[in-house]
Amino acid sequence: MESNLQSSEIILFAGTGILIMVALALVMVSYANRAQRRILTQRMEAQATEIQHQQELLERNLAVQEEERQRIAAQLHDDICSKLGVLHLTFHRLRRTETEKEQYAEMCEEINDLIADTLETTRRISHELVPPTLEGFGLLEALDELCEQIRNTGAVDIRFEHNITRADLQDVTTELNLFRIVQELSNNSLKYAEASFIQVKIIKEEDEVRLHYSDNGNGFDMDENNSRGLGLKNIKNRAKIIGAQHKISTAPGQGFELVLTMLI
Repeated sequence: MESNLQSSEIILFAGTGILIMVALALVMVSYANRAQRRILTQRMEAQATEIQHQQELLERNLAVQEEERQRIAAQLHDDICSKLGVLHLTFHRLRRTETEKEQYAEMCEEINDLIADTLETTRRISHELVPPTLEGFGLLEALDELCEQIRNTGAVDIRFEHNITRADLQDVTTELNLFRIVQELSNNSLKYAEASFIQVKIIKEEDEVRLHYSDNGNGFDMDENNSRGLGLKNIKNRAKIIGAQHKISTAPGQGFELVLTMLI
């Protein structure tokens, strides 16, 4: 009888010990899991903070670029253009002055052409830096004007299609960044790709707006291009600022295509 009691006590003590050990193990596992979750949460918060910091730096960098464009444009318009305008008027007074030298008329004509050309170049640069059409009438009118300027060069055939209104684009930041993206891409098509045809589309479908840009130029190797130049980096950064997804398709000899999609 006593032997049976002792066996029962031993079993009870052993069972209790096992339960205590299991409980301790569960506590340790729970603690370890909480510690891992805490570490993971801290890492995720740190990554989110870093991403936010990088986004703020990116937006500030592009904002500084736009501010610098506006500053240069203002200086071109207010300072250089005004001084050249005065010089132009003064020169016309000089032309009415009589002189006996035979080269006088030729020199006046050369100076007049130079001043006129400088004035036109300065105005063009000023408009390219901060297009007045974009500020006054919005993206669609500005892109129409940009395409017309490119078309007038006779170097490339460019077509622009859209089915949206200005209200679909939400704000001036979106308009500005979309314009800069098309401006950068068209410059690349003209200067480097040697394209003969460019197509620009801005299409609205349900709750999305897509910018589609393509050319039939030389194309390039994406891996090589990613390691040089800032053109594509600026385009990608501008897409991030307006919350757009982008996809680029290109290869040597196969032209270039960008599809940029954003929710509205």
